[in-house]
Amino acid sequence: MDVDFLIKGIVVGFLVAAPVGPVAVLCIQRTLLDGRLVGYATGVGAALADTVFGALAIFSVAVVENFLADHRPAVQLVGSLVLIGLGLRTMLARNNRSSESAKSAAIDHISLLQSFVSSFLVTIFNPITILAFISIFAAMRVSTTVEGLFGSWTIVAGVMLGALAWWWLLASIASVLRQRFTESGLRWLNRISGTVILGCGVYGLGALAWVTV
Repeated sequence: MDVDFLIKGIVVGFLVAAPVGPVAVLCIQRTLLDGRLVGYATGVGAALADTVFGALAIFSVAVVENFLADHRPAVQLVGSLVLIGLGLRTMLARNNRSSESAKSAAIDHISLLQSFVSSFLVTIFNPITILAFISIFAAMRVSTTVEGLFGSWTIVAGVMLGALAWWWLLASIASVLRQRFTESGLRWLNRISGTVILGCGVYGLGALAWVTV
């Protein structure tokens, strides 16, 4: 395995995952409300989507660019609707952190699989992510220096490790701060997080309407 390719992939995955967006808000909110495992599951879903985009960017840049040019409005519409629904659900989420049994119930209510799937969908329907990969790959000359199929998959593996590292770090930090939040603080956290996610979805619809007018 070429260590240089692996390190480049890790850097790319970390850089693409790190900007604060709807999934970061979800990861923090879920970790503070439901615990570290739910936060990790949210991050793994986003990391998997980032890995898919990384693979697409390195194996078929031209195909991806053409697909986005032809279908970007549809992708943006679906992504915006997913964000709006997720934002409303987050705003209305109940705080179940009053006891250990409630913590277990919370994890049952917002299952690890559900957290994983929702963050995967939010990330996979965000066309900005694939454009970020293409831009960073070009800036770091990844596509021009990688050689062979093995080297390409080494980059993709690095992307996943870098993205996972970011989400692990974010969820771990949020978990440390978890006990400092009061019940009232968690209620406000749900409202603020939901409003931010909802706002991203509304902005996406507004931008789409503006372009199509």
